[in-house]
Order: sequence, then C-alpha cells, then structure tokens
Amino acid sequence: MPEAPHVEHSSAAVDTEELRKRLTSRVVRKFLAYGATFAVMAVVPPLLVQSGAFDGTWHWLVNITAPFTGIGIMGLLVLLFYKLPSAVVVTRASRKVLRQYSFEEFWPHVVKKDGKRATRGRPELTLRLKNAEGTRSPLLRVLEVPSRGRRRDPWPEGIQNGVWVAGDLPFGGIAFVPSSGALLLMHPEKWDRLASERESAGPDRIARAERAGLARRVF
Repeated sequence: MPEAPHVEHSSAAVDTEELRKRLTSRVVRKFLAYGATFAVMAVVPPLLVQSGAFDGTWHWLVNITAPFTGIGIMGLLVLLFYKLPSAVVVTRASRKVLRQYSFEEFWPHVVKKDGKRATRGRPELTLRLKNAEGTRSPLLRVLEVPSRGRRRDPWPEGIQNGVWVAGDLPFGGIAFVPSSGALLLMHPEKWDRLASERESAGPDRIARAERAGLARRVF
C-alpha cells in the first residue's frame, strides 16, 4: 500500500480482513453493554421489592426505583426491535464491502458537511474527499459503523486528517479514520445523478460492486 501523502497520523498499512473481523466484535460488544445495562434496570428493582429489601424504613425507595424498571423494559424493547435489526443490516453491508475491496487509496483532505435534515434523531452527514492532486469525490453520505448515537460532535475524531477508502466511489464504499479507528459506510448523496457513470464503469467494476452490495443504494 502506498504511503499516505501529507498526513502525519495516517497508517501506511491497513489490514482489511482484521478490520472486517473487528467491525463485528465492535457491534456485538456495544449491544451486549447496552443490553446488560437495560436488563439490570428492568430486573433488579422488582427483585429487591420481592425480597423485602425495601420494607420498613426503606419503603420509600420503591417509588424511586420503580421508574428504572420501566426505562429498562422500554430500553430492551427498543434495542431488540428497533436498533438491533438496523445495526445487523448495516454491519452486514459493511462486511460485504470489505470482502471485495481493500484500503488502497488515501484521501488526505476531507470536507465535512452537516446534513440539513435529521434522520432518527441524528443529522444526515455528508462529506467530500479530495486527494493531493485536487481530484474530488462525489458528495458522499456517511454512517459510522457501529453508530455512536447522539453526540455533540457526530464526526469521528481525527477525520480531518484524512481517510483510507475501500470501494468504488460512484457506487460507495468504506472509509477508515486511522487516528481514531472509526469506520464509515458511504454512498453517493446524489445517487441518481451518478447512474450514467456507474453504467459506464465496465463489467468488472460493476460485477465487483454487485458482489459488494454497492450496486444499489445502501442506506
């Protein structure tokens, strides 16, 4: 892999297979942590009440702990029936891309553009990549995998220092932020406008994008 131009924090070697495995473990750890937290909130207060721990002097603690049970149950339901299915779909899509493409291109300039609309409580994030020769990518919509949820700064730390890209940008791909280890699933924001460019890409590129699941809009 070529040296990353003009960026001090970039890595000269990105192991695509290792990142593909790490991606799955990241998602699993995140959902196990959230699931365990909500399960404790849902189960522990009723068990304490049933055991008589709040009888007598401490009876007033029942009113304090009761809301935690409701929050825990609602959290588990949202996690299992709303968050988990979408996370599985996005993670599977990212893994398919990393099976077909390697991180062979480094783009040292990232122009961040916050989306004007909101999706599921989060802004739609778009960016444009530029290389040292001034070549620009299409405007790309991005989604961090796994998602970090709502934060004051939705962008991964260090993204301004450049990213490695695995994919074919008229179709989409994966960006890796070397300084923070973040992974971003990307597809063109103006998908329909690039239809002619995708159609003229040639049979090999089109077949590869189809195997990677990038021949259609990902998200």
